[in-house]
Amino acid sequence: MTIHFFIDGSFPHGMAAAKRRLCYAKGLMAEGHEVEVHVCHKCFEQGDNDGFPEEGVYQGIPYIYICGKYKHKGKLLRAFDWLILDYIRSFFHALKSVYKDEAMYVYLYPIFMQILLLLVARIKGAKIVKETCEHPSALGNINSRWHKFCKWFEYKFVMPHYDGFIAISRELDKFVCRYKSPKAESIIVPILVDTDICDEDFKGVESPYDVPYIIHTGTMHEQKDSVSKIIRAFARFKKETDSACKLVFTGPHANEQCKYISLMEELGVRDSVELLGLVSTEKVLILQHFASMSIIYKSDNLQTRNCFPTKLGEMLICGIPVITTTVGDSNMYLENGKSALIIEPDDEDTLVDYMNKILVDKELAAKIGMEGRRVAEKYFNPIYQGKRLANFFSNLLVNRYSGGGKTLA
Repeated sequence: MTIHFFIDGSFPHGMAAAKRRLCYAKGLMAEGHEVEVHVCHKCFEQGDNDGFPEEGVYQGIPYIYICGKYKHKGKLLRAFDWLILDYIRSFFHALKSVYKDEAMYVYLYPIFMQILLLLVARIKGAKIVKETCEHPSALGNINSRWHKFCKWFEYKFVMPHYDGFIAISRELDKFVCRYKSPKAESIIVPILVDTDICDEDFKGVESPYDVPYIIHTGTMHEQKDSVSKIIRAFARFKKETDSACKLVFTGPHANEQCKYISLMEELGVRDSVELLGLVSTEKVLILQHFASMSIIYKSDNLQTRNCFPTKLGEMLICGIPVITTTVGDSNMYLENGKSALIIEPDDEDTLVDYMNKILVDKELAAKIGMEGRRVAEKYFNPIYQGKRLANFFSNLLVNRYSGGGKTLA
């Protein structure tokens, strides 16, 4: 079967969403399916370059930027593209690309684009599946009336028309099951991580720092990542232990415009915090390889209860000891004191104590890192999950579960 990915983010490289899509593709292709990727919006600023053409093949996966890669400089032309042209081009491209008895996988949020792709699926006789990695009500300007109306419209009039859903967590599957058609199927697929990243040869490579360091990759959103709590705990740890440890951030917000710099200065740890910005995949792997630990801090809110952080899987597969919280699905897989160190949200005392334990007790740190890696290899493996996904898509096509509305957990 050919499965068409319709997305609005960059491919093949990018943030967590891009990594998840690549893992899906590898898993599905390992089961004999063909995958084609169609990017529905321009993703890059003028002058940016990820080293890939607008159309090509990456690791056996054909991809195309339907509307081109680069955004216009002018705001009016950007708006015209985003609100009108991208939709028209994507609709007619999908009509030409998708055929009967194929599948469409949708990983994007704009409601009108979803409606157009649903229309294509019905016209062409294809099955269509929606990815759900975040609770839609937790994204955007959540307090505006327009946002609330759009979400209500999406839940009541768009979601029931999908043939299936892929949810990243149990809570999101409950949400999906509330609004999907009774005939639609759903499957829970946790975070995925490319196991190949841990096969890099680091012989002859030196650690970027001559002191232990804590690594944090990706976004730095307070609601999702609780960065201020990590910084406060780090400052307290430094003060109480007089450790030379550093805190290292990479990602789009880790630069001199970072909103947390004033907090770092207030707490007296600015000189101990590295803001590296967006760095190459190779450098991220080196940073992860030599890191002493990572803190994946999830406070309790709508977004964190429903999501499942990709960075957790990346740290685990690299054998990095992880400190995380009890919020979300990670606790279905991780065991406190064995494969991770787990705290309750806002328990700063235990967090500081665990930071000290990992740095002082090398044997414990190595054990936790090794067990965490085993968890990732077993449950977050694209090949293992790819078999489940392949069966899910095949069953949709033959209507084996027609009318059942089951969740494949």
